[in-house]
Amino acid sequence: MTSAHPNCEPSEDEVTINRQKAAITAFGEARLCTFPPPPPPSYVKPRAPGTGKRGLTARYLYRCLGGILPALLALVLSRDSSLAAGDLFDDDYRDCPAATRLRDGEIADLALARDAEDADEVNVAWTATDPITWGLGPNTYSTSLVLLLDDGDLNVQTLPLGARVTTFDGINTGREVTVQMAIVVATADGDYLISDILEKSIYQSLTAPAFHTEIRRVMTAIVTTATVDERPTPTETTQEVTEKTRGTFYYVGYNENFGNYKKHPDGTAFTTRPATPRFRLGLAHAAQEDDDAREAVDFDSYIVRITAQDGDAVPEGHDVATVVSRGPAGSDRFYFGVNSTASFVGANAPMFSNVRINDGGTIQAAMQTAGPAALDLTGIEVTPGDIGLTFHHPHSDAFDLNAVFARWPDEHRDFPVDVLTSDETYTIRAWAVNDDGDVISPVASLQVRPQDRKMTVEDPGLLDYTGDSTTVRFLYVTDFTVLK
Repeated sequence: MTSAHPNCEPSEDEVTINRQKAAITAFGEARLCTFPPPPPPSYVKPRAPGTGKRGLTARYLYRCLGGILPALLALVLSRDSSLAAGDLFDDDYRDCPAATRLRDGEIADLALARDAEDADEVNVAWTATDPITWGLGPNTYSTSLVLLLDDGDLNVQTLPLGARVTTFDGINTGREVTVQMAIVVATADGDYLISDILEKSIYQSLTAPAFHTEIRRVMTAIVTTATVDERPTPTETTQEVTEKTRGTFYYVGYNENFGNYKKHPDGTAFTTRPATPRFRLGLAHAAQEDDDAREAVDFDSYIVRITAQDGDAVPEGHDVATVVSRGPAGSDRFYFGVNSTASFVGANAPMFSNVRINDGGTIQAAMQTAGPAALDLTGIEVTPGDIGLTFHHPHSDAFDLNAVFARWPDEHRDFPVDVLTSDETYTIRAWAVNDDGDVISPVASLQVRPQDRKMTVEDPGLLDYTGDSTTVRFLYVTDFTVLK
């Protein structure tokens, strides 16, 4: 370089500029370190231009310089070179030129999955080509795969180049989780990103489903002229008002009404809905979320797993999907009769359920053992009384003042009627998945122990909401015990 005056020495800035020009000339390429154009969906969005200073290309220099790279990077990026390379890769990481990053599939296909067994674990997987082909030279030993997970807190893992899977544990549940991944080289001058950033998010923003629902009573009825096959329609001036009792209805039982009775080998068949007798499990959506919230996370179904007491999954109940549950025309509820007494609600009201409950050794008998009359529930025509509470009828009485009812489940899954063996304890788990099969809710769990007993049916036979079965003389009545 020629100075303005023969006795004038080049300034410090001129020396720096000359060195940069020499480096550029030597390697034949001059580019500003800018982010790439809009990337494919699997990559993080680029930062806006002008948000940080950039230096020479990394990929080219790595392949050409090998071990000399750190020194050259330090020279070229010496001025305010720390930048925010991504939402999670912040100023602790220095950026390299977008045009020459490793971006030929060296790492790809980042995938996340919540663990159905351990709700606080997130499994991460990806694909990668052979690191030998990346042109890292001696820098291979200072290069690693860095994964950052954001669940409200930042979780970091630094892995060898040959890794293809990892697991983050202790992760917050019930929220969106985002993972970013990149190839990073460690130098004396700091950590440099030498690849584009892969990003993937998974939602676990739904609350766990429930295997039960409240039993409620109608306080303000809808004014209606509904017939037996019509469900009354609220208007702006006739909204239904209900109150919570201390009753709980578990979606565990046989057929659509979750009954506790089934055919005995010595007895005759009777009418069921569906026509083929089934064991049914139902699930209720969490009250905190509406249809829009489920649609926002692409809710598809719940997955159900039934595990026997030996720890093995029941073959018919090994991670099977639910379907939308719809009641008969004109009904959204199970109807148990009418109770108009003030003592039926409140802190001192009776606790009751359609199942036997063992709460840490404290036993609450199932309502069926005494029959619905014990709660002054009138208007139910069911014989014998041991099957009284699990009664369903699409009748307008279910919407009248003081009607006692439980809501129909939102989802259900049917199994063979004998899928559970008597006197065995089963653990039933359920969790929500999206359209891609990703787990998007914590896992709900229920322990159930069924016990079958033979019942002799007197005249006039079996009477339930499907009609009369006068020829039935024997039934299996199942006492379902929920273990809390």
